[in-house]
Amino acid sequence: MKDAYLEIVELDNGDIVLRPVAEEGSEEAEKPLAVLQIPEDTRSLLNDRYFELAKRMFHAGIDYVYSDDFTDPMDMDMADEMEALPKVLH
Repeated sequence: MKDAYLEIVELDNGDIVLRPVAEEGSEEAEKPLAVLQIPEDTRSLLNDRYFELAKRMFHAGIDYVYSDDFTDPMDMDMADEMEALPKVLH
């Protein structure tokens, strides 16, 4: 049994990704489930605590998906409603 199924990693290009843990002995990284890009000026404002911010954002998303509040967007009744939702939050 695996100790972990997901990992949060900062890539060489600066992207922070949530991805499945690679199989033992595998040299190839798994395809990311989510990618977070934090600009340099924001990283400076966070005093190098940007990685902690990224971890908390990913954890919040995972918690939401496994909560009772989550509705599967693949549910056909919800598909039209999901299209109507705004894609930008302020």
